[in-house]
Amino acid sequence: MKKQLKFIDLFAGIGGFHLALKSLDMKCVFTSEIDKYARKTYSANFKDKYLDHPDLFAGDIWKVDYKKIPDFDILCGGFPCQPFSQAGHKKGFKDNKDGNLFFAIEEVLKAKKPSAFFLENVRHLKNHDQGNTFKVIYKTLQNLNYTFDYKVIKASEFGLPQHRPRIYMVGFYKPRLKEMYNEMSFTFPREKPLKKTMSDIFGGKVTKELNSNEERKIGFTLRVGGGRSPIDDRRNWDGYVVNNKVVRISPQQGLEMMGFPKKFKMPVSNNQAMKLLGNSVAVNVVKEIGSLIKYHLENFSK
Repeated sequence: MKKQLKFIDLFAGIGGFHLALKSLDMKCVFTSEIDKYARKTYSANFKDKYLDHPDLFAGDIWKVDYKKIPDFDILCGGFPCQPFSQAGHKKGFKDNKDGNLFFAIEEVLKAKKPSAFFLENVRHLKNHDQGNTFKVIYKTLQNLNYTFDYKVIKASEFGLPQHRPRIYMVGFYKPRLKEMYNEMSFTFPREKPLKKTMSDIFGGKVTKELNSNEERKIGFTLRVGGGRSPIDDRRNWDGYVVNNKVVRISPQQGLEMMGFPKKFKMPVSNNQAMKLLGNSVAVNVVKEIGSLIKYHLENFSK
């Protein structure tokens, strides 16, 4: 019988990584999330006992004693992407509040040396600062003795009706790999057809504009919140034309666009819910990549 893989969920948001990997029979042993609305949502949906322990459901990642994190196999993290995103100011590592949080990932990897990492960020990360930011990330992880593979994947390539291009990065700890793997690269999953369209989500025909018959199958990408009030990014509230009427998207419809189940709870205001969804990960994509990470760990690790 193969052992149950354990993971930690850094910069966890509302729990997209947790949901996806738990569905693959993996166990979360530590979570870090500083936003109080995200924490409230996470707690409402995951009833794991460790969440009652403040050292295991941490807030500020910089205040964590990394050596005391329980042993785990995979470090997961959709590390804050505002400094790298088109919607953000593109400050990258110069943004001390968010950009440098990548180096918290480095410190955890140094302290715990897990078998793998699984990271997500905005597509723009690859080109930020003429590619220098991405080069620093790549070299940092390589210097820690990890392999490094990446791919830009759209949520719409894995059944969800929004484009949401994101860069996914996967690596394995080289000293724990079998010799046969050393010359291989990680293979990302193949695309899958669109499972549902925006018409399915709204329960009516969604068209590109009023008085048009051209269907909008794929919706606007839910955006990262930008810190403005009361609605952090109004593009999350763009109207859709449904049965020739302009309708605003609801958090419940946003959850469906992200691959969350209908029973997922959002115990926050609609404004906060849309901000949290803009910062979340596409569950379908994370699950597909996660299943291949699991396969590699079970077959290519010592």
